[in-house]
Amino acid sequence: MDIKMKNAFHSRELQDIYTQTDFQYWLEYELFSWNWWILVAFVIVPWALWVKVLDRKRVMEIILFGSLVVIPTTYLDAIGSDLRFWMYPTELIPVTPRAIAFDMSMVVVAYMLIYQYFSSWKSFIIALVCMALLFAFIGEPLSHVLHLVYYFKWKYIYSFVYYILLGLLNKAILEKVKRLYQ
Repeated sequence: MDIKMKNAFHSRELQDIYTQTDFQYWLEYELFSWNWWILVAFVIVPWALWVKVLDRKRVMEIILFGSLVVIPTTYLDAIGSDLRFWMYPTELIPVTPRAIAFDMSMVVVAYMLIYQYFSSWKSFIIALVCMALLFAFIGEPLSHVLHLVYYFKWKYIYSFVYYILLGLLNKAILEKVKRLYQ
């Protein structure tokens, strides 16, 4: 076996040790902690609200919009965590993306609700900016105070800009797709 393969196997062994250690830590210190219960609420409450208010005539369109939000958000969140821009000290489930309660619930549901209720570009942009302000300058600092996230090389203003750009780009993409099908 060449050195490259030996290093790859060694790296895999280290990852296995980390995964086992992380799972043990989660069982002992995170599962059923008050932080963990907050994450549970962050997953359940937005989706319960979304189900109640969903415009069923536009469900495919709204879900497509949500998918366009959740894919880059989850991917970029993983990159930011790997690059140590931030960390999530409590996991909902140890084998999923650490920010699942945020990326796959709170954020995506907020975007879908904005998309559903604000159809003109002007109203969409106003609602999007309000959501970005709320999430970046109230939600994220509150999550920091509650020890749900820690930022190392990230500033709230970056999140504000990201939330707006993501919404604008995804609305533009979806509007283009809708025109192609009409």
